[in-house]
Amino acid sequence: MKSRVVAMAAALLPLFWSACSSPGKIEQQCPAISVLVDTSSLPVVRSGVPLASANILYTAQIQNARRDCDFEKMEKQVSASVGIDFHAVRARADQAASYKIPYFVAITTEGKILAKQEFWVQFSFEQGSKVSDFSDSVNSLVFNVARDKEATDYGILVGFQLTKAQLDFNRTVGRFAP
Repeated sequence: MKSRVVAMAAALLPLFWSACSSPGKIEQQCPAISVLVDTSSLPVVRSGVPLASANILYTAQIQNARRDCDFEKMEKQVSASVGIDFHAVRARADQAASYKIPYFVAITTEGKILAKQEFWVQFSFEQGSKVSDFSDSVNSLVFNVARDKEATDYGILVGFQLTKAQLDFNRTVGRFAP
């Protein structure tokens, strides 16, 4: 009797796991999300001061990007939302301060940007604090999948909207600039 129960449980286990992984099947139809390394850090200096490590007022970094996605197979349309976690560090634990910084979310395929939109997120440093952790979300990404493509042929790319000087600085000092 005991061996019959074990055999039945073993036979039902794959059905149980496949039922639990149904969201994973939908997930497999969604585009991957990535943070562009060269744009994952935003070094900020006071206005009129040259961009150099010694002059950095604060640096913001994208810590994590995640997405939720629905794929309408009949319409070949993807609706996605993106959540982004940020971390900012300033040079001195000064008075409270608020800042607003730009980032982008882009839809890509085959190494080409199909659509790109810029967003702004506001954050604050508390008085006496050198760090700030904050998040933002974009819930309005909708795009059509070409006839000869799958949703997984596309990607969602996230990064800071940088000036040329900031991009050059990041490429010089590396990904985890102070």
